Amino acid sequence: MFEIGDKVVYGVVGVCAVENIDTPPIKGISGKYYFLQPVFDSKGIIYSPVDSNKVMMRNIMSVKECDKLKTRAQNCKKDAELCEKITPVQYDEFMKSQDAFKLMHLIRVLYMIKNERAKDLRKMKSADSRMLLAARKLFYGELAAVYGVSFEDIAEEMDEYLSVD
Repeated sequence: MFEIGDKVVYGVVGVCAVENIDTPPIKGISGKYYFLQPVFDSKGIIYSPVDSNKVMMRNIMSVKECDKLKTRAQNCKKDAELCEKITPVQYDEFMKSQDAFKLMHLIRVLYMIKNERAKDLRKMKSADSRMLLAARKLFYGELAAVYGVSFEDIAEEMDEYLSVD
């Protein structure tokens, strides 16, 4: 169970702060719910039942885990696993997994596709472009929350590593 003040990764929303644990002020709803405030999105509070496992929720990574991923990103050209192709069918699986390495892998592969298409003076497919934005939001959002920096700062740094040819 999470505590008030914890930062968690909630589904494909990304990093949220647990604001409260109580019954939501909605008629007809009872039981304990997490009141989740997305950290990088001002869409308002998300109510998630404490005893539900329909939407995956986990604690954010530690600084040490983030440091390891960042080191792998810095050396991504030499990292065979990060350069391994994945199919569009796997994109959703990687997004829903909440596995930070899989998200980084997805971002790397999508940047490789973008770079390949740019060589032929073509734009990235819109579905791939949307997937890249969504994966960046999840992965970079978690890194930004762990390091206590802005999303833009971490995105600039990580894009520099992961988008190299």
